[in-house]
Amino acid sequence: MAKSSYNGQMQEDNFNLTSGFRGYVSKPEITALAPNFLVKGSKNVLIDYANRVISRNGYTLYRQANTGAGPIRGSFDWTTSTGKFFNLRSYDGKLEFDWNGTYNSLVTTLSTPFLDFCQVLDFTEQTDVLLFVQSNSNMYRWSGGVSKVASSTATTLTKQGVLTGKATIAFVAGTPGSVAPTITDSNSGFVTAGFAAGDSLFVTGSTANSKTFTIGSVTAGTITLIMSNSLTSEVAGPSITIHNGEPTWKSARFFSSVSGRSLLYNSVAYTYTGGETTDTLTGLTAFPTVTAGDAVWQTVSTIALPSAITSGFPNFAPDMIACQVNQVILASTNSGMIFGSQDIDYTNFTLTSPRLPGGPFQRPLTAGPATCIIPTDTVANVTNIQSNFVIGSGPNVFDILDFHMAQDNSAELVRIVQHKISQSSSIISKHAFSAIKNATAYISQEPALEALGSIESPDGSRNTPLSDLVKNDFDSYDFTNCHVRYWKRALYIALPAMGIVLIYDLQRSLWQPPQTIPVGRWSIINGQLYGHSSVTNETYKMFSGTNDNGVFISQVARFAYNNGGRRDRIKNMSSYWSDGYLTANALINMNTYFGFDGISGKKTMTISGGDTTITNPAQGSPLGDAPLGENPLGGSPFDPISGLPGANVPMLRFWQDDSMAGVDYNEHFVEYTMNVKDAQFALVAHGSNQFDAGTTPVSHKK
Repeated sequence: MAKSSYNGQMQEDNFNLTSGFRGYVSKPEITALAPNFLVKGSKNVLIDYANRVISRNGYTLYRQANTGAGPIRGSFDWTTSTGKFFNLRSYDGKLEFDWNGTYNSLVTTLSTPFLDFCQVLDFTEQTDVLLFVQSNSNMYRWSGGVSKVASSTATTLTKQGVLTGKATIAFVAGTPGSVAPTITDSNSGFVTAGFAAGDSLFVTGSTANSKTFTIGSVTAGTITLIMSNSLTSEVAGPSITIHNGEPTWKSARFFSSVSGRSLLYNSVAYTYTGGETTDTLTGLTAFPTVTAGDAVWQTVSTIALPSAITSGFPNFAPDMIACQVNQVILASTNSGMIFGSQDIDYTNFTLTSPRLPGGPFQRPLTAGPATCIIPTDTVANVTNIQSNFVIGSGPNVFDILDFHMAQDNSAELVRIVQHKISQSSSIISKHAFSAIKNATAYISQEPALEALGSIESPDGSRNTPLSDLVKNDFDSYDFTNCHVRYWKRALYIALPAMGIVLIYDLQRSLWQPPQTIPVGRWSIINGQLYGHSSVTNETYKMFSGTNDNGVFISQVARFAYNNGGRRDRIKNMSSYWSDGYLTANALINMNTYFGFDGISGKKTMTISGGDTTITNPAQGSPLGDAPLGENPLGGSPFDPISGLPGANVPMLRFWQDDSMAGVDYNEHFVEYTMNVKDAQFALVAHGSNQFDAGTTPVSHKK
């Protein structure tokens, strides 16, 4: 077929390339979009900060594999006031916490895995504690106390990590730069005491060495410090105490004053009565003989709701809990009342008149049962407002709970103010929100991704939902028990009922294509994003490696229709160009659909990383050996999206020009698919030498 001029140019060797990819959409008309948008059908690919379409990295198992149990329904990331971090997760009847390289069992008799958590300062214990509720008439409390043990008797238990008042410890200076300093124990007690390489070591009782050091290595009788540490030689004799920062049970976060306090050892609870401010607990009964290095942890204690709540509301069963200015707030999806504790005693809900500052309170919501509790910072300069909560009330309302101090500071008013509302504007699920600096994003019952605060929508307004460009998708999704988390300038939305994850890039105001990842809850551990399975009791490190826990990632990049700017003309093409990067094992199918929905035909071409005629070596590539996803969101232009960790896979640069059979059409679209385990690609540009077919224009005149 003869080539005709198209847009004033001969198209024999002129390619009209599409690059600078702009995001994923599902609402706009797909035949009227610019062809550099990804559209419905795309999945498991991302648009990076170089505006390429790239493979997403996979996810890898974190800690132990599943035991065939149910999905994880609750989770909490607890950074304690003493610097410890615990990730907790709940499923079936179990609550577990991550410590010592595994998830450990904390509770095995939950009435529901749908838990809600908060941390609050305990004024008696002088440290923070973790509270949770599970839709019954109790609160539950955990101290975060964990320790390994050194020895035991039937009535006592001695912890590891400390040697107290020892006259057998000596110090050897060593030789700076060549021989590391050492600490010796003639009783050879260092291993039994649990000291390990990398620990900080605190020394007291020494004339010259009462300092902090870092352990390089340990044997029973010798601790070798790192070379940069400096010691003064001292012989044994003085009463020396050395420890790893937790010399007592109290410093290891075990309760010292809670009535009936106990610890768990091998799933059995043992009550103790004293010794918390030393390294040896006392008052135990029939405690078994331990092996040095065994682990124990604090038992969860039960706090019955006080009569200040139950006398007036005997059926109140909180399934939501939050804390702000150290007041615990209890709410229920089955009650229109909320209850607040005293700020110095989270167990005290007894009302006073007048209400003292920080005192307990009860308030009815304005429009029905609670749907969520969102602690927020006060952003307006309003006199005497100390803090506030946003509480969902019924299907259409957000109530604001705020506090006003009397002029003489003798009393404090608590009031409920109804927020501006619209139909179906309330939250769709109690954990379907995430704080973002001074704003909060949430999924409304419309459903839509909305904002409380100033988050700009993709169209530049603050009245259009953030999800407007993917409205058709949102309307089809099941948001039951969804969870939203902000991480590295993007919102991650887990839809456990769908087995997919949605990603909204706040920095660029664009949506990524859906990701088929079966998670239902998010956690951030050591600065990285983790997902808890929506299928079974497993946790995964997200965007790590090149497969999904051993399974290949099915990748599809489908682009909007391309009509060359003339909807009325018949076109043709003889060549299609693709270029980018791919791994040596990649095998991409490039599918071209001619006419609407491929009615005029389909052509599939293969792009292979093993084809040396289209690739050059990694060392000759602008990407070189830089893995996709190595650097965080906003990195260099060769780095992909959103802080995804690197896959450590070299990429090859490729260019491919595919010959196409002459097919007349009025519009076409292209998709790139790949189903190869551990293979990845990055598409930089694609396009055809599309030209006017020289035939009669499309005409449906009547």
